[in-house]
Amino acid sequence: MNNMIPVITIDGLASSGKSTVSKKLSKELGFYILDSGILYRTFAYLKRIGEIELFNQDNISKLIRNIYLEPTKNLSFNVLFKDTNITKHLHFEDIGHLASVVSKDELLRNALLPLQHDCIKKPGLIANGRDMGTKVFPNSILKLYFTADIEVRAKRRYDQLIKNGSDPKFEDIRKSLQDRDEKDINRAISPLKAAKDAVIIDSTELNVESILDKILELYKITGT
Repeated sequence: MNNMIPVITIDGLASSGKSTVSKKLSKELGFYILDSGILYRTFAYLKRIGEIELFNQDNISKLIRNIYLEPTKNLSFNVLFKDTNITKHLHFEDIGHLASVVSKDELLRNALLPLQHDCIKKPGLIANGRDMGTKVFPNSILKLYFTADIEVRAKRRYDQLIKNGSDPKFEDIRKSLQDRDEKDINRAISPLKAAKDAVIIDSTELNVESILDKILELYKITGT
């Protein structure tokens, strides 16, 4: 892992604004952006199409040798499996649900560390996920942990689904987020928690631009 290239980690609760802020921060700084969830979605997809059934060390290692994270012009990463771009298959709802199960596998989480470390590229990396600051990039230059009121997070998710053409029920979304919080925080493997040296950002009442300004100021302080 290249310690000379700056890494900013953004962990936190679901729908707390991590992805939105990560994308804007990436554009502002010109840093690459890694959404760690795409790796677990990759293995969920490979399981769905029958490439893996049993998650043991040998099976995981064989698949990882055929996975490559390809940097893109928009500073994100495409996922290539056996030289085929499978990224477009990874964002379906059923793959997301299966990924939440797959991500609990400790062997897989450990095996994916080198792939994530290889994403550190000049001029820098923004790593968005659940354990980026605590496990994957513990030496990152700036660690952020996002939180927000459950009602606000549920409304954000509700509005997003409406925009995408779905017809969700607000209470179902709220319950889903509560359940996810419970699972993420209390899971035995890499539980969701703020790193000891993380800056806590409560996005309940802050807009994206205010949060972005705060992070850029923090980066100027830590990057000097």
